[in-house]
Amino acid sequence: MRIFDIIAMGTRNLLRRKMRTFLTVIGVVVGSAAIVVMVSMTVGMNISLDETIASMGDLTVIQINTFNSHQNADGEWEYDENELTDELFQKIKQMDGVEAATPLLVCWQYDFRFYAGRRYRTNYSNLYGVYPEALEHMGITLDRGEMPDADDTDFVIFGPDTVYNFRDPNKVIRNHYKEYYNSDGTRKPPKVDVLTENIYVQAYSYQYPSMGNGMIMGGGSSSGQDRNSRMTKHYFTKVGVTAEDNESDYRWYDFIHIDTMRDMILEQEKAAKVKASESQAYNYEAIFIKATDMAAADAIQAELKEMGLSINSLSDTRKAMQENQAAIQYVLAGIGGMTLLVAAISIANTMVMSIYERTREIGMMKAIGCPISSIKFMFLYEASMIGFMGGVLGVGLAYGLSYAFNNIESLASALGVNTMGSGNLSVIPFWLVILAIIFSTLIGLLAGYIPAVRATKISALEAIKSDS
Repeated sequence: MRIFDIIAMGTRNLLRRKMRTFLTVIGVVVGSAAIVVMVSMTVGMNISLDETIASMGDLTVIQINTFNSHQNADGEWEYDENELTDELFQKIKQMDGVEAATPLLVCWQYDFRFYAGRRYRTNYSNLYGVYPEALEHMGITLDRGEMPDADDTDFVIFGPDTVYNFRDPNKVIRNHYKEYYNSDGTRKPPKVDVLTENIYVQAYSYQYPSMGNGMIMGGGSSSGQDRNSRMTKHYFTKVGVTAEDNESDYRWYDFIHIDTMRDMILEQEKAAKVKASESQAYNYEAIFIKATDMAAADAIQAELKEMGLSINSLSDTRKAMQENQAAIQYVLAGIGGMTLLVAAISIANTMVMSIYERTREIGMMKAIGCPISSIKFMFLYEASMIGFMGGVLGVGLAYGLSYAFNNIESLASALGVNTMGSGNLSVIPFWLVILAIIFSTLIGLLAGYIPAVRATKISALEAIKSDS
């Protein structure tokens, strides 16, 4: 028999008993729709989870801090201290999956002042020393000015608020609000345009002379000024101001090259007669790491923990939240699997009943010389078509249910799940549609295999004698 004849005969057999075929297909529709909806809810929850974590920060970013806190198994807070040295940073740079990394060098023992021309200066500065290639990965974007290249050393990036720190030390300000704000409450422009002025930074000390242990006790202000005048002035060829971002952690910080920062710390330590073994110039407050992707971030974090470092990252938070959702996802997968198993049993039952009803027909096909393979193919075709139609209709039903879950809040609440954000509870990607149809077809094929084999083993003589 030609394949088209077999397909035509199989289609006629399905249509001959429309109600049975319809009820069997309905079973597959329910099973495939359940699987698609359950998987789509898992996809939706994971997407929403990633979006929630991403709104808190970059999942591929790891920051190791000198001091770190975490909760133990009993829910009590524990505090750890990491020793962040330059040797450790060099090892981190060589790790696989590290796209960019920089230490954050800061020294709270000393003060640093920016100067603009001869008139304006800052009284203090929250100053970080970093490598310029990591700035963009740290989420720093410029509102104006020029971002430094990787090989630039003479650069400074001011925060959107730190540009207001410049003031005339000889001017007495009696009303700070009027000095810096307009009558309508809007902020006046900064006193200094850092992009046009000649800017330099200089280490500054208020307290002298040294006590020989890194601590420096008070001398007069004139003595401090004389000592400060001998500190090196570091001028900048590239200046930028970060964009306004109320959620930024860096809006009150300024950034310069780490080597410039280290030179100023060493200069201060030399003036204070700090021992080389007690120098803070190569001990970092934090190390920032940008991984190539989330998998690399997990691998880097695991390697750092093996080195004995205490780390809290968004990746840890994501894993904990995923574990909390895992129980719900397992329940959903179990429900979908059970419904599809019932559908497979229904297909097998339909095909077995079909064999009993068509025993004489099978015998006559054998008697006229129809190949055994053609008979098996016909039954497998009928079973797979039931699976295919059920899969297609099931996907359509799943889209309807997905729309309902995403737009009717009470349905999601009844299931006891939420998206932890503003995303959709159910998300059906295209790959899931194709996979569901293929899977339903295969379920039908497998469910119909044993009945098809059984049909080929029926004796032609006995089948013709049969009343069925």
